Amino acid sequence: MWNNLLHPDDQARARQIWGHSLATGEDYEIEYRFKGRDGEYRWFLGQARPKRDAQGRITTWFGTCTDIDEQKQAANQLSERESEFTTLADNVAQLSWMARPDGHIYWYNKGWYDYTGTNFAEMEGWGWEKVHHPNYLQSVVEFVSKAWAKGQPWELTFPLLGKDGEYRWFLTRAVPVFDEQGQLLRWLGTNTDVTEMRQLQEQLQNAYSSLEAKVTFRNLELEHEVQALRKQLSDRA
Repeated sequence: MWNNLLHPDDQARARQIWGHSLATGEDYEIEYRFKGRDGEYRWFLGQARPKRDAQGRITTWFGTCTDIDEQKQAANQLSERESEFTTLADNVAQLSWMARPDGHIYWYNKGWYDYTGTNFAEMEGWGWEKVHHPNYLQSVVEFVSKAWAKGQPWELTFPLLGKDGEYRWFLTRAVPVFDEQGQLLRWLGTNTDVTEMRQLQEQLQNAYSSLEAKVTFRNLELEHEVQALRKQLSDRA
């Protein structure tokens, strides 16, 4: 009859699990919603353990129902926040990641996997080395190894290999997250594609260099013309 007090969505599951315990003698444990006299449902942890006689036969079941509604609500809220964070992180333009204090990366956003064509098993820890350009890898590893130890924000620009086989340049920034006692908890990092910006800078630099060269040559031409004019004036005198 107690099953009738459960939330309709929990009744079949509770009956199945309780039936399994009765049939096998295994301990019973389940989370379900009980209806109170106020008509509201609250979450409970139901647990039961059998008592056996000398022959091993079950003589009695001892059970408890522990109110876990507040913990359940807190867990649900945390799950919702995590879901919201994941949704946000997966829809930003940057590649994002999180690392332990020692630099061991334990999470990447969807953008990272979409760009690199990899999976978590390949990238966990220091697996990101696989998508770095070999010409820059050693310097990057040396830099970040020192940066982890300092516990201060850092940034670095380097190329990353895409799933199309091409390298693109990314500006990487990492910031440390501390607890109330000042202990480093984790690193939050982003990789921003700056390939077009670098190309534009190179074009501007090349244009500036070209303009500077033209100005230099023009100045030389003017200097030669001035010298020639002075010579003409000197010859006439």
